[in-house]
Amino acid sequence: MTPARDTDADWRELGATQPFWGVLTHPDYRTENLTPERLAAFYASGVQYIEDIAQRLEHATGARPGGRALDFGCGTGRLAEAMAALADTIGYDISPGMLAKARELGGKANYVDQLPDGPFDWINSFIVFQHIPPWRGLALIDELLARLAPGGHVSLHVTAWREPHLVPAAPRGWRRLAWPLLARLRGAPPTGIVSMYDYDLSQVLRRLNAAGVEEVSLVSTDHGGHHGAILLGRKAGAAAAVAMPRAAA
Repeated sequence: MTPARDTDADWRELGATQPFWGVLTHPDYRTENLTPERLAAFYASGVQYIEDIAQRLEHATGARPGGRALDFGCGTGRLAEAMAALADTIGYDISPGMLAKARELGGKANYVDQLPDGPFDWINSFIVFQHIPPWRGLALIDELLARLAPGGHVSLHVTAWREPHLVPAAPRGWRRLAWPLLARLRGAPPTGIVSMYDYDLSQVLRRLNAAGVEEVSLVSTDHGGHHGAILLGRKAGAAAAVAMPRAAA
């Protein structure tokens, strides 16, 4: 059996060495290539993304997100700073290096390394769960949805499938039989590697529905052949009933 990967250790390492590239894997954002102009473009991309998500949420639910918000896996604050223009935002991450950059360069959002208590009127996460093994990620989604206030918005991204050339080849022959022993002998691979994981969308949707997010819109995503979806919705409640009369009819 392959040793369980410590993905938190990966992000602590990336936060210490490549905090911006770890968020957006483009050569411009590697530490050695950063310029003030590229850093400005990095944060501007977050404003563009959040404005698009806010518009999509308003179109889907009848109300624009606001109130108290949480950006899960905030990294260096690319999205949390943009969300702070719409809501009182907390950014949560497990990478000290990334949080240090978020606090240094941001200032609009509040950044923490412990998952804060709810309730939240908007919970957002983008290009985060794709790096968390699903067995753990689904439990975290449960924790997040338990913090969603009645009438609260959710914008949650997961990856679901990958193109054939990205599917790891399974060991064959004697390698298949010897794989558990070889994995134990090798131990855990070095940290700082960006791992990708695919989720069963039905499992994610089940959790959203169980949490009261019954009407869900889906936006397809493609990150270099890793395909997924942003799931958008609003938890049922008094506030939602006022803003979405069609759902109540």
